[in-house]
Amino acid sequence: MARVGIVTLGCAKNAIDSEGLGGMLAAAGHDVSEEVEGAEVVLVNTCGFIDPARRETVQEILELGALKDSGDLTGLVIAGCLVARSADELQASLPEVDALVDFAAYPRIAEIVSGAAAGTLPQRVFGDPGTRFDPAWWDATLEATPRIRFGRAPWAYLKIAEGCDRGCAFCAIPLMRGKFRSRSFHVIEHEARHLAAQGISELSLVSQDSVMWGRDNGAGDLVSLLERLENIDGLERLRLMYLHPQGVTDRLIDKMVSSDKVVSYFDLSLQHVAPSVLRLMGRWGGRERFDKMIGRIRSLDPEAAIRSTFILGFPGESDEDAAELEAFVEEAGLDWVGTFTYSPEEGTRGFGLPHPVPDAVARHRTGSVAAAGDRVMQERACTFIGRTLNVLVEQLDVGSNTWSGRSHREAPEVDGEIRFRSDRPLRVGDYVDVAVTASDGADLIGHTGRGAA
Repeated sequence: MARVGIVTLGCAKNAIDSEGLGGMLAAAGHDVSEEVEGAEVVLVNTCGFIDPARRETVQEILELGALKDSGDLTGLVIAGCLVARSADELQASLPEVDALVDFAAYPRIAEIVSGAAAGTLPQRVFGDPGTRFDPAWWDATLEATPRIRFGRAPWAYLKIAEGCDRGCAFCAIPLMRGKFRSRSFHVIEHEARHLAAQGISELSLVSQDSVMWGRDNGAGDLVSLLERLENIDGLERLRLMYLHPQGVTDRLIDKMVSSDKVVSYFDLSLQHVAPSVLRLMGRWGGRERFDKMIGRIRSLDPEAAIRSTFILGFPGESDEDAAELEAFVEEAGLDWVGTFTYSPEEGTRGFGLPHPVPDAVARHRTGSVAAAGDRVMQERACTFIGRTLNVLVEQLDVGSNTWSGRSHREAPEVDGEIRFRSDRPLRVGDYVDVAVTASDGADLIGHTGRGAA
């Protein structure tokens, strides 16, 4: 058996898949970690969403290939979305890769890794590139060989569905992940209980389109899923990610702001606000609808956290459209803002649309909206000075004797953090009330003790 290092590129869903692959490898006797140093074989779980992600993947593979040339690495295996989408191209351009593993070959991952370590692989491409991820097989596998967790963070991602039916003109996800399919409640609950038994107290529920859970298989809706997960012993927080605004109902909002365990955190996938651009994108919404939704959330819970991402430079976007989006960002009072420059993806409906926006113009618009987002995030952070937030303790900086963690308003890995000092001993995984005394950009600074009731 081999020492295997798993490198994960891309989104939270990929991180979950890497832990699932790690569980399969460990069950077969391989020694699995996230460490490249000391590994005999490295497995790279790739991202194929947009061009910058593909470039990052190729750069990572080239750097690992240099380790093979120096003799520090025996085998190099790549899997995931980019393989499913571009196996032929990768096989021709990356000779340093020993195996390209499509989703359909995931059941053979332990065997493939063993072959890469021994130099006995009969071929380079495994599976059937272009096929879609099979969540039914994946769920059965995870029940038999639970995913391993990398690191000791007191939180974890939990995937509730796979694929997407929205057909947004800019998005390649359906090309790789297929149609939307909810995971059954039984499978979700089984995995949630397994994670809680490992000491996980916060779960971030992820999918490509979380608001659609249960609608394809008659299992219920997202609110009913939350109500059942709330009853799992050991779970203190449930966080929803990737909410398409069309599915954010009043019932869901009410549940999120009133629950003791579901945090008041709204990850709204708005993408733009100009009606003409949204129509071209195949998206629902507009400034009036979004303002109304955000206003309702804020009226019910002024401290609710709202996050969104926006795409600039989609074909047909005008200067006026970009200005309308920038004005919305400046005025909506969002807690967290992400921006992307449109990337034309072959196979999507947006590829080859007329009236493309010149790259330099698109990048300039992205920069302007990003700068507005930075200002808004800092302003929003300042409104929490003088308030007390319940924080999940995550890390101690020994040098400065300063702890860091997250409240309801910071999602792991994508948002900011709260740094604070404590007048009493703490452990990673504790929940502690922190009095916010200052801000540093979008991050908050505070202390426990008196004033943090």
